[in-house]
Amino acid sequence: MGVGLRVGFLGAGLIASYHSKSLRRSGAEAQCGVVRAGVYDPDTARAQAFAAVSGHTVCATEDEVLDSCDAVYVCTWTSEHPRLVAKAAERGLHIFCEKPLAMSLDAAEYMAASVDRAGITNQVGLVLRRSPAYLWARHLVTEATAGRVMAVVFRDDQFIPVQGHYGSTWRGDKALAGSGTLLEHSIHDV
Repeated sequence: MGVGLRVGFLGAGLIASYHSKSLRRSGAEAQCGVVRAGVYDPDTARAQAFAAVSGHTVCATEDEVLDSCDAVYVCTWTSEHPRLVAKAAERGLHIFCEKPLAMSLDAAEYMAASVDRAGITNQVGLVLRRSPAYLWARHLVTEATAGRVMAVVFRDDQFIPVQGHYGSTWRGDKALAGSGTLLEHSIHDV
């Protein structure tokens, strides 16, 4: 049997860790021959910590990751998504790109054209659309006995129980995230 689908990661932060754990729990490695390939993060210590837990190989550059894999998770700052998706698509790699896709419609259209030209499989990380918690909340507010919903309070800092803050510094940087938390995280809730 040959080598299976080699999966790499660009970015080794919290969301990359979630995706790596989900990949392991899915059984894809055993059932589909998924092989953990390279990981790159500008923070070398973070990449090393990710690799120690996930089994990926730390790479010195983005290109080294892209050379090591057949599919790649793009889990970087939003500002980097268009460049990295286009680069991966040009190599014919399948792509899972974290949300939000881009900071502008023009950038998103550029990315869409890149993946269309390449004919690859791609997905944007809007993973909560079918979350059991979200589906249950929808059921509750659409149930006839609920009456007319007047207001909703929703808190999410990506931890259970809610801790009241999120330990990310880049989401507050417009150059990296676009419009901050409103676009970066609330896109799940819209």
